[in-house]
Amino acid sequence: MQVYKKIMHIITLIEEVVLALASVLVLVLTFGNVIARYIFHHSWGFVEEIVVAVFVLISLLAAGVAARTGDLVNLALVPDHVGPGTRKVLNIISTVIAVIYSLILAWQGLGRMGADHTFSPILHISKSLFWSFVLIGGLSLALHFIENCIDFCVEDSAKEEAKS
Repeated sequence: MQVYKKIMHIITLIEEVVLALASVLVLVLTFGNVIARYIFHHSWGFVEEIVVAVFVLISLLAAGVAARTGDLVNLALVPDHVGPGTRKVLNIISTVIAVIYSLILAWQGLGRMGADHTFSPILHISKSLFWSFVLIGGLSLALHFIENCIDFCVEDSAKEEAKS
C-alpha cells in the first residue's frame, strides 16, 4: 500500500506541473490573441484549437486530482446518515462505479485515437493527440478514485481501532 501511495504521489506531482503549465499556456495564448485582435486587428486562428484541446486535459486531470482528496463533487446525503460499516460499503460501491466509468472514458479515448485519422483544420495536428488527453484523463481519474477509496478504508479502520 505504501508503494502505491508513493507512486501516486509522484503521479500527482507530475499532474500538478502539467496542470500549471497548461493553465499558463491557455492564459498566454488567450491573452496574446486578445492583444493581437485589438492592436493588429488580426486574430490568431490556431489559439482556439489549442485552447479547446488543453481545456479537456485540464478538466480531466483536475478532476483526477480532486478525486484523490475526495473534493470531487458528490452527494453525501445517504452516507452521512448511515453507520461506518455501511458508509464503507457505499464508498467501495461508488468507487467501483467511478473506476468503471473512468476506464470506459479511457477506453473510448484510446479507441478514438486509433480511429480518428483526421487533422485539425489550422495547425494540421493529428486529432489523435487531442484524443490522448481523454485517455490520460480517464486513467488519472481511475487511479485517483482507487487511491481515495484506499485512503477512506484505511482512515475508517483507524477510527474504528481508536474507538476500541
